[in-house]
Amino acid sequence: MGFNQFNRFFELLFISLFFSGIVKANDFTIANIPSEIKEGSVAVLRSFNAVFTQHDTNNGTYKVNKTVTILNSTGNKFANFYSYKDNFVDFKKFEGVIKDGNGKEIKKIKKKDLIESSLSSQMASDDKILFYEVTSPVFPYTVEYSYEQQFKNGIISYPSFYPIDDFAVAVEEASLRIELPLGQDLRYFSNFNCDIKEENTDKAHIYKFSVSGLKAIEREPYLSSEGDVFPRVRISVKDFCFDKVCGNMSSWKEFGFWQNKLLEHRDQLPEEAVNQIKDLTKDAATPKEKVRILYEYLQKHTRYVSIQLGIGGWQPISAESTLKNNFGDCKGLTNLMKAMLKAIDIPSYYTTIHMGSKKTILKDFPDMSQTNHVILLVPLENDSIWLECTSKSFPMGYVHDDIAGHDAIVMTSDGGSVCTLPSYTSSENLAETITVLNIKEDGTIEGDVTLIEHLHGFSTYQSIMRSNDRSKHVDYINRYLNFPTLNIGAINTSESLSELPFCTLNADFKASNYITKTGQRLFIPLVPLKKSYYNTFRSKERKQDIVIGYGFCEKDSVVFNLPEGYVLESQPKSIILFTEFGRLFTMIKQTSENQIVLSQYIEVKEGRYDKEKYNAIRDFYQTIYASTRGKLVVRKE
Repeated sequence: MGFNQFNRFFELLFISLFFSGIVKANDFTIANIPSEIKEGSVAVLRSFNAVFTQHDTNNGTYKVNKTVTILNSTGNKFANFYSYKDNFVDFKKFEGVIKDGNGKEIKKIKKKDLIESSLSSQMASDDKILFYEVTSPVFPYTVEYSYEQQFKNGIISYPSFYPIDDFAVAVEEASLRIELPLGQDLRYFSNFNCDIKEENTDKAHIYKFSVSGLKAIEREPYLSSEGDVFPRVRISVKDFCFDKVCGNMSSWKEFGFWQNKLLEHRDQLPEEAVNQIKDLTKDAATPKEKVRILYEYLQKHTRYVSIQLGIGGWQPISAESTLKNNFGDCKGLTNLMKAMLKAIDIPSYYTTIHMGSKKTILKDFPDMSQTNHVILLVPLENDSIWLECTSKSFPMGYVHDDIAGHDAIVMTSDGGSVCTLPSYTSSENLAETITVLNIKEDGTIEGDVTLIEHLHGFSTYQSIMRSNDRSKHVDYINRYLNFPTLNIGAINTSESLSELPFCTLNADFKASNYITKTGQRLFIPLVPLKKSYYNTFRSKERKQDIVIGYGFCEKDSVVFNLPEGYVLESQPKSIILFTEFGRLFTMIKQTSENQIVLSQYIEVKEGRYDKEKYNAIRDFYQTIYASTRGKLVVRKE
């Protein structure tokens, strides 16, 4: 969400372990790949050799040579080339060649063949992506690349070593060599058994990271998003200067001091704006109400635009410029909100965080790639408020699912400090449905459905609920309802913008081809909702731990209004199930002569579970899935 292009550079750099390569004299024919390496692979990294040489504080050279063999069409993406350039990195030499499985040359790739594109499609940016998409008429085939980058204006981080960063890719051999000026050190953190060597020569301090014979990793449902699925070595600077702003990365506290330098004098507002802010908040009874007024003012008068300018994307545009232009990225809008609060003497703290599925920050290993977004902390007495300044619609204090429970770095006058944002319980992350089925004797249905999305679901579906586009509403309804033939009538939506927000959609519908009629009996599926995601654990064994990223609940009520003269003949049994992974309650009750009500409550708990518990968690999910597949049988008297 538009944080800094330097962070994206290293994401692309990690990808380049697969997507950019080497021209070597080695024999990389398909016959030379060991059979055990090919097993389960769609591509094999034959050789990756990279050397990063730091010449001084500001300048360095990164040379990459790599060869990858694509075994089948599924592996095509691993042949493509990606690289990057901006005001801090120049892209220099490049060459590539495509060969068939026997080593015969198919095509040469020149630097002029690369496509150059801005990473930001929304606003001016000083960063460019260079890419080449490989097309080959034969499989298997091999791609060999060689390229060079020049670092300038400061080195804020080193390339990390990610020999595997995707599923179904194996590695024959890979290495990264980093050469530093004498007396200069780096820091590294490895999550696997990497061969690491360190030596000093009369000219350089050298680190070498290498590995060989890595088998492909199989994709499994519910894997960790924390980066521990794939082997990686994080490598980071200690002392650095970046665009003449120097700092130290030995701790998050020191990182905070450097970030604070980039924020100095960026929160100044003109006197006219300060007077307007004071006037807006003069009648507010509490500091919290003042924050609310200014946050809603920010939402109303500004918009989010991705802007990746300013010291590698780490420095926000000034608050005055953001206010004047009425737009900004996460840095600029957060900095503006901070400046507006400063104008009325309410302190707040610029905070960096990783937005997405990755929640944790390595507290003892700070590096620049661990965050990608900026939010604001307002530490009111007994009530800290977290503000997502890029949203025009979230209520004040709402911690959406992309940051809830995530570690963050708060920038105070004492430097950077790691803290964890609040998260919601599984019962609060509730998706609720109420479905009424008025069943006719021929098995057709007239009904209505109410869908209520709380918290995580609110952030996911609020924009759809707010949309005037009926097709988006229809698509959303079809995501839930499981009728073969469905005609949707009137649709109404609403939302509650409390600190625990939710949004609601109600629609009436007609459905057919859902109920089976045989003679005097109607066979009615018990749950008219799509629940196939509970049928996700289907393999017999598990290779890695199971990670449920966040807990949630589903509360479903289905009212069956039977046609006149029909009585209940059979029904599935009620279920009460408690496990360490969650809970399941299913109850079927006949409330009147012609009405049957299903109440189902499903809770899935957040957690990391050892792979040894796979059978137990699979059984839990299968029990849930089976509970949604039963049928009511009613017959005409």
